[in-house]
Amino acid sequence: MLKFKFALGAFCAVLLFLYSCNSENKNRVPEEKAVHEEVAPGSFNLNSGIKFDSNHIREFLDSMPLFKQFSKEFDTFYRANNYNYAWYDKNGLIETAGALTSSLNEVKQEGVTAYIPYKDTLEELLHTTDLRAPDITTELMLTGEYFYYAKKIYAGTLNGKADSINWYLPRKKLSYSTLLANNLNSGSFGESRGDVTGLQYNGLKKALAHYRDIESKDDEVIIPAIKKSIKQKDSSATVAAVRKRLMQLGYITAADTAGQVYDQNLAGVVRKLKDVYGLKQDSLLSNELVTELNVPAKKRIEQIMVNMERLRWLPEDTTVSKEFILVNIPEYTLVYYENAKPVWRCGVVVGTPMNKTVIFSGDMRYVVFSPYWNVPKSIINKEVKPGMARNKNYLAAHNMEWNGGQVRQKPGPRNSLGLVKFLFPNSNNIYLHDTPSKSLFNETNRAFSHGCIRVAKPRDLAIRVLRRNPEWTQEKIDEAMHAGKEKWVTLKQTIPVYIGYFTAYIDGNGEVNFRKDIYKNDDRLYNMLVQN
Repeated sequence: MLKFKFALGAFCAVLLFLYSCNSENKNRVPEEKAVHEEVAPGSFNLNSGIKFDSNHIREFLDSMPLFKQFSKEFDTFYRANNYNYAWYDKNGLIETAGALTSSLNEVKQEGVTAYIPYKDTLEELLHTTDLRAPDITTELMLTGEYFYYAKKIYAGTLNGKADSINWYLPRKKLSYSTLLANNLNSGSFGESRGDVTGLQYNGLKKALAHYRDIESKDDEVIIPAIKKSIKQKDSSATVAAVRKRLMQLGYITAADTAGQVYDQNLAGVVRKLKDVYGLKQDSLLSNELVTELNVPAKKRIEQIMVNMERLRWLPEDTTVSKEFILVNIPEYTLVYYENAKPVWRCGVVVGTPMNKTVIFSGDMRYVVFSPYWNVPKSIINKEVKPGMARNKNYLAAHNMEWNGGQVRQKPGPRNSLGLVKFLFPNSNNIYLHDTPSKSLFNETNRAFSHGCIRVAKPRDLAIRVLRRNPEWTQEKIDEAMHAGKEKWVTLKQTIPVYIGYFTAYIDGNGEVNFRKDIYKNDDRLYNMLVQN
């Protein structure tokens, strides 16, 4: 198997908060992060010593219009190289040209559609021209194909359209001409993705090959639906079907496929797989697990492809920061990274499909202990004032008070933000916070909020983010959380927070995991991929 692997009064107040958490940002445009140019180090000065007339570039692009999108890159690259041939030296076509053609032939392995413009033309040129003598059409064709490949594989085909599908994380902007110069100098093709992104991308690439192999055999086992969960020592024909499907998916070997008894060994595999699919952690063979196992390889391939595309958008520095927080919305998980390694995690509650948590990033600057909740005007007009008309003690019953013409909920255990919140200022009004509704963290699907992100272990998170504020000991943090008086603390060093959306990813054990597409983003992205 592949080893790859994010009281009534109080209750009413919580309901008010659920409505308001995202009410002020439904029509708000998410804050855009500045996109910086990311270039690889190296020199453009290849200087083969064999020059050509720069007019050939214009003539070539007129004859190959699909490469006109890279006209600026053509000019930048060859001007910096003094209009020398780059794919030839005095002995003829360099070996790196073969590496490029091999990459073009294997582009499908990168999780993209296989269309490459003018590929047949390039192959004909390589077979009919004298490779020992420089040929300007072959030269410029190789450069054009490289730029197309770099856009598709290194930057991501839909990089420039990501905001149209509500993806507001920082995005990579590559200089294809610089990258080409570096790849030619090194004699190989590649682009640094960073430790975290690289592990994820390479793991999904292997998973893609695995599921394509399953699809190619066209004999997928379908497990019958289970009306009642099967427990250890039960005997059922369904168990035999489960064993066959697990072998097909690579989770067990042929030696483990015999028998209809649900034994201890199979129960151990089931428990592991429930983690892989984000299901309730037990050893019961449930219909929820059967449903996940029955997902066709074709659908898993599509799921992996869209997540590889999302990873291609991420700039390398997103994942090499010494310290950062990643919230993966479909996983309902917050992961804390140090030196590009996951060191701590906890569950979260995210926005409902009607009130989606925004996919974006920010820098955590403040921790607020015993916070007030400032009730939005819309809630005051729609809920609070009518409530006061019915009950003169409405504010007191909800632990609220007037404050300069506004209503706020006072600090304390009944506060809808809980005992602490974590701010990374942004125009979306999204933040991390505690909650009095602890029972929701027991659910496997935790899309219950109106946009803000509730943290299962807020005290532990506070201790971790305040490590560089040594005066904030665990005892002082506990005291501030229960003080009933709002206290703002400024972090000595801001911490990047990334709110991402990955429905297929590699876990800490190197296992590929799959999650439900709760916001229905995958199908749209896949359709856009195959159309580009």
